[in-house]
Amino acid sequence: MDNTQEPNTNSDNKLERIMSLENMINGYILDLDKLQKDFKEQSAMLKDTFENDADFAAASEKVRDVQKLKAEIKDKLCQDPSVALLDAKVTDLKSEVKDVRQALSDYLQQYYRESGLTEITGADGEVREIVATVRLVKKKD
Repeated sequence: MDNTQEPNTNSDNKLERIMSLENMINGYILDLDKLQKDFKEQSAMLKDTFENDADFAAASEKVRDVQKLKAEIKDKLCQDPSVALLDAKVTDLKSEVKDVRQALSDYLQQYYRESGLTEITGADGEVREIVATVRLVKKKD
């Protein structure tokens, strides 16, 4: 029996699956574009409805006044050196958390690529699952 057809069949099946996936992806891209366009139009109509209502406009003005007052009070509090120091520490810690999360994500991707494993046991003994998130963005020229 001649097995030379089997590799071609496997590569043909793989090519068919890839083409089918590509067609499905393109269909979803079109659906997403249409939904986003519809969403934008409907959101604009809803926003116009709110903006044209006198009661809503009055409430929005009150909200703006309260937000302005809140910002003024916050600025006044931040003039205290201890509060300013605490604010700076919080900002630094937030940035550090973001950086550590990004580094962890990069190392997890590398771990997955090299090991093929989707779980890792932490130093605390807890088993954690590696979850990948993928999204599609337009290519920049």
